[in-house]
Amino acid sequence: MREAIGRVTVGLLLASLLLGCERTGPPPRALRPVSIQMTWLQDAQAAGFFAADQNGYYAAEGLAVTLLPGGPTVDRIASVLGGTAQLGVAGADELLLARAEGKPVRAVATIFRRSPIVFVAEADSGIKRPQDFAGKTIRVTPNLVPSLRAMMARVGVRPDQYREVVLPSDLAEFRSGKAPIWGVYITGFALTLERAGHRLNRIFPDDYGVQLYADTLFTTDELIARDPDLVARVVRATLDGWRFAVENPHRVAALVCRYRPDADADLETARMVASIPLVNTGEDSIGWMRPEDWTAMERMLRREGVLKPPLDASQAYTLQFLDGISGRGGAKGPGR
Repeated sequence: MREAIGRVTVGLLLASLLLGCERTGPPPRALRPVSIQMTWLQDAQAAGFFAADQNGYYAAEGLAVTLLPGGPTVDRIASVLGGTAQLGVAGADELLLARAEGKPVRAVATIFRRSPIVFVAEADSGIKRPQDFAGKTIRVTPNLVPSLRAMMARVGVRPDQYREVVLPSDLAEFRSGKAPIWGVYITGFALTLERAGHRLNRIFPDDYGVQLYADTLFTTDELIARDPDLVARVVRATLDGWRFAVENPHRVAALVCRYRPDADADLETARMVASIPLVNTGEDSIGWMRPEDWTAMERMLRREGVLKPPLDASQAYTLQFLDGISGRGGAKGPGR
């Protein structure tokens, strides 16, 4: 009996040792820390980044990504140039202006290929197109002015034919009638107005040939030259995240709530649904950039007096991280 027990004990020890050997294979690949400077972070505007993080797309690329919160006081260009973040998110106009000032930043993918800027008026106001803005007061913020003026120029309405005012994003101000036309974001205050019961006419500048890429992923010339593989991995995982968000808009609120538990789930779903035709335009693939778009954006900013120093627009972006993925996720997007 003792012999039998001894044999069983030895057998168990050997089995334990063998199992231990199986567990002590090559250690898992260490994840490389990377920081991305966001525009805001609090809502569905960052849905694809949240999905890439929470669904493990960054980890699958060997990355441990930190999404740094943005906001009106955060200089996203400085954050990346100063090394606080390796990549960042900014509007194409910001990147063109920075490049013209000699700052070595370069776009590697664009998320919002159509701008979320929209001009809205009450549905019963009779204001349905930019030509109807003549003689009216228009609420704008400084970042909306170039799009407004370029759109008006395209339809032959001069700046002295309308009045621009700055007002806070406030329901009472909108209802006051001080400005019958408001420049807002379709993913932001426009949703607030509609949820408050306002029926709106929407006038999009890019329906009139005024196109500005909005949220655009960028990094520095130095990182692109030194570690292009790192940039490629971030781009791949991020765009996988955005494809997930576009294909699963009703799962985005749960992603947002993991970062901000008090988020309004219905509002975040509405934000994502409103974002889909801006991200997945039905042209090319999610993330793709067109050289002719960058040239047109540079010319528009120069025509409006926003961009003054000389600039070769091709120096503000690179397609090298998109060529290998240009065929992925190219499903036709819904129209507006």
